[in-house]
Amino acid sequence: MNIRHLEYFVILSDELHFRRAAERLGMTQAPLSLAIQSLENELGAKLFYRTKRATTLTEAGVALLDDARAILSRMEHAKEAVWQTVSGEVGRLRVGFTNASSLLPFFPHLIRKYRALRPKVSMVLRELPSSLQIEALEQRELDVSLLRLPSNAPISSVVCTPLLEEPLLLAVHAGHPLATATSVSVADLCDESFIAYAQRAGIAVSDQILALCAKHGFVPNVVQEVQQASTMVGLASTGLGVAIVPSALATIAIPGVVFRRFSDLDATTTIYIAHRFGDANSRVGQFADLAMNIVSG
Repeated sequence: MNIRHLEYFVILSDELHFRRAAERLGMTQAPLSLAIQSLENELGAKLFYRTKRATTLTEAGVALLDDARAILSRMEHAKEAVWQTVSGEVGRLRVGFTNASSLLPFFPHLIRKYRALRPKVSMVLRELPSSLQIEALEQRELDVSLLRLPSNAPISSVVCTPLLEEPLLLAVHAGHPLATATSVSVADLCDESFIAYAQRAGIAVSDQILALCAKHGFVPNVVQEVQQASTMVGLASTGLGVAIVPSALATIAIPGVVFRRFSDLDATTTIYIAHRFGDANSRVGQFADLAMNIVSG
């Protein structure tokens, strides 16, 4: 059944006058009459009584009218739903993030602002190590991620764009000599005991810290491995060892811990925003643009 013919039928049913209906439709009477005849032939029923004095609906026309209106309404609803999905107004956005990135000031601002801008979008947040986020993006289990670049570079199906550079800090017990030193360099830690992320945890900043220490001439003596950032800071407060952590972890206020910035310019880590290459999901682009604007503003 031709949707356009149904539209003509409904307009003519409203006007019950071919000339006025044709004017509303922006056409002449002849093609309107042909369209109605075609619809009648398809249905095998006369829809209108037409005389020189009046045009009225037949019983079959009355029976069709409510369904025709409902069909056209559903069509408009479908168009609107598709438009809203394509434009990013509705749908679902699955966002991956690391434990430490969630502590950065821009993160809650980003989530709150996106939810305010797109209240009909269902946002799903998943905390995962960076390497697992890459896998989840490839497997289409995530749409967009906030992560650090793993040592094994992502495959070409994932695009990683630098979002912000974050300093690495020394977390150390307040009684440690480095807590009050005039200046602290990564090389100063060569003889220290380290608290570090477990290598099997897939946490990208762990590889970056190992590479940084190697660059400064030593392999850290790891005496305790942890899974969570808060545990690392908590154990630093015991004096068990020192830890190199992203600056966001300084927001974890644990008594007895001092955070010191390194004098080395290379003691930094980068947060990236990542998504699948060529992803047509407009919600991803909106989220990424918003993140970039917040960080740059």
